[in-house]
Amino acid sequence: MHLYAVTIVRENTRTRLLLSLGPDKLLRAVLPPGRRQRHKRAAAALIEGLSLWLDSPLCVVLCADAKDASLCLGLADELGRGERALFFEVEVAPRRALAHGVRLSVVGDFRLLHQLALWPSPIARTR
Repeated sequence: MHLYAVTIVRENTRTRLLLSLGPDKLLRAVLPPGRRQRHKRAAAALIEGLSLWLDSPLCVVLCADAKDASLCLGLADELGRGERALFFEVEVAPRRALAHGVRLSVVGDFRLLHQLALWPSPIARTR
């Protein structure tokens, strides 16, 4: 059984988001960097909205270093552990999970995020 997966990578100049269902890529987005958010739950509200739209809980992979995870979009606690909510569960993947030295050149190139979508999720383990 395939679960919906959301992969989020926060960078200095943008935040990239990929929503997939198994091998199918349903949504790709490039958003402003998270530091510009005025509301600390904006990212969680976005993910909750997607979950409600899809009528399914989401597995979220947040790509961040442990020290940065607590500052990333309000999706992790002070210790860098991913947030758990009714509509989604966040796993923090180390930034090294992205290939070193490879930079995404355009908005449409999400190959590295596709790999992170395969990150193991606690939701998938319970089913």
